[in-house]
Amino acid sequence: MRDAATLNVAMFSPVAPAHGRGGVQDIVWSLAHGLAERGHRVTLVTSEHPNGVGLENVDGVDVRYLPVEARTMALHGAGGAWMRLSRACAHELHRAAPLDVIHSQSFCALHLVNELRGVPVVVSLHGTHVDELRTRAGLLRESLERAPREAPRYAALWLLMLGRFLREGPKVGRAAGVIATSREQRAVLKRHYHVREERLHDVWNGIDTRFFAPAAADPVLRRELAGDAGVPLVLAVARLFQEKGIQHLLRAWPRVLDRVPDARLAIVGDGSYRATLEAQAASLGLARVRFTGTVPLEALPAMYAACDLFVNPTVRINGYDLTILQAMATARAVVVSDIGSVPTAVKDGVDGVLVPPANSVVLAAAITTLLQDPVRRAALGEAARRTVVERFSVEAMIEGTLAVYRQARAAVASVPAEPAPLQAEQA
Repeated sequence: MRDAATLNVAMFSPVAPAHGRGGVQDIVWSLAHGLAERGHRVTLVTSEHPNGVGLENVDGVDVRYLPVEARTMALHGAGGAWMRLSRACAHELHRAAPLDVIHSQSFCALHLVNELRGVPVVVSLHGTHVDELRTRAGLLRESLERAPREAPRYAALWLLMLGRFLREGPKVGRAAGVIATSREQRAVLKRHYHVREERLHDVWNGIDTRFFAPAAADPVLRRELAGDAGVPLVLAVARLFQEKGIQHLLRAWPRVLDRVPDARLAIVGDGSYRATLEAQAASLGLARVRFTGTVPLEALPAMYAACDLFVNPTVRINGYDLTILQAMATARAVVVSDIGSVPTAVKDGVDGVLVPPANSVVLAAAITTLLQDPVRRAALGEAARRTVVERFSVEAMIEGTLAVYRQARAAVASVPAEPAPLQAEQA
């Protein structure tokens, strides 16, 4: 479907699909590609390509890669090199074809507010500095209890994020439009970033509900993950970092096996914490836990279809992980942490089950109860699918974002031009 009034959008993001799998990449690409399909002109500007590519067109979206490492962006935010290069890129794009809006995914283009006269900057925050500070404080406490040698690293990361909050936070409220991706995030943006109500907009992250849809399990994949047919299979999909909480799922698993001895656990994903998790599984005697590594996005619907229950035990305080919505869209019952924005996506006992984060005892009980009640699992899965279709579709995300663009443009257009300087009277 093409929109009648097309827009020229420059979207800036620290990461894109070329940098690997992740929630930000998925959301940014779904939005950029969806806008292009509707006939809008979209240029996605991001950090350097792993293979040195400078410019490419992917499915109608022009993607520009600036020579700044994605890892540097993740740790330090929009530093001097990124600010200089992205500012030059914005001016170049505007000269070639006047821009209608600049969209800052996360904080990476806030320095472009008021950079181009008449071009509003809209910002979408995928988690905030406040979320990261709270998460890192929790990880610091955990490391002090279980791995004291790791504590200095988490303390340093906390201080690094505090510096970013002090440097970047005040810029958020200057944007013409600020998109909150959940009710919890809206409250954070109002309280800690002082965003005015008229500039704050609710647009939930969207899932392709045609791609992530209910389907019959592939028997070959099912046997590969679970072994014998009919064996209960629990699935977790996450980047394997400490804040994703898989360690708490592993601690819960012996309790699950006490009541459901033939249950199997498959963990999909990879990351720097994988070796620690595999060692933990071995120390607990969990020989039948399967670490699959990362799989392509195209393979995920089949993974969800193969499982009986999806678990996300994150301890990270931010927006809801997209894997939760993906599993819900495939009509799978979910057990997820009651943390951050997750409760704005999952209603406990209605379309999923919420458990306290980092509590392996309660997590094990929730998993066990659902594995032993297939009727309840099916009811939760059906309700989960309805929730995603009604509230978290890609189409709704695109429509909501376009409405923010147009409101931001109208607000900028209503600001009177600065008067010309008075000229001295001629004698």
